[in-house]
Amino acid sequence: MIISAAIAKGGTGKSTLLRALASVALKRGYAVTLIDGDVRQNMSRWGQMLKEAGNRPETLQLVSATTPREILKAAELHNGERSVVLIDTEGTTNDNLMAGLFASDIVVVPIFFALDDVTAAIQITDHYIPLAVETRGRPLPAVFVLTKQTIIDAKARALSELRAIIQANGTPIAQHALQNRVAYRDLQSGQTLYSPDQPDAKAIAESEGVFDDVLKTFTEAMRQAA
Repeated sequence: MIISAAIAKGGTGKSTLLRALASVALKRGYAVTLIDGDVRQNMSRWGQMLKEAGNRPETLQLVSATTPREILKAAELHNGERSVVLIDTEGTTNDNLMAGLFASDIVVVPIFFALDDVTAAIQITDHYIPLAVETRGRPLPAVFVLTKQTIIDAKARALSELRAIIQANGTPIAQHALQNRVAYRDLQSGQTLYSPDQPDAKAIAESEGVFDDVLKTFTEAMRQAA
């Protein structure tokens, strides 16, 4: 399965979401390939830090792909049975983002509760995903994943309008969300969710839930398309 994370804006938790999904997939025995299509190469640095800390699983591959052709080629090469390919696209609208969408089986769109983030997320689902579908001629399901959530985000009346905008869009919303936890910030260093001496059980449960939500969304979309 090929999963891309896409939103034309930085700071939404996209890289954290991908690291969490990679952690879960690796724990479940999948061979995981992370395609780093972002010029900042955050994923490549994460892979190097994992290696230096002795936490890099043998079944994790990091591929730097800085052009659309490289992204498409890497996705095709590493996709297969019992494998998960994760594509990190840039936080902007460019040809690399479109290549990531074109190559994917499903798109995860991270959303942080802010107007600019919600607007950018809907731009992906309402404009860029339809363009990819038109070009490749087959469905491309998507799922919103709420990231960096706090207790305030869940209850604040001031955010109710943003929640309504997300729900009205019609794109499925993952039942699980990534809360604002130290464990996710630690993923920026040489850690997976499971590598610390005392892993954060709540972060693991959230991330495993999101992973299952993504698989469920894909399965249901394929059944409807059949």
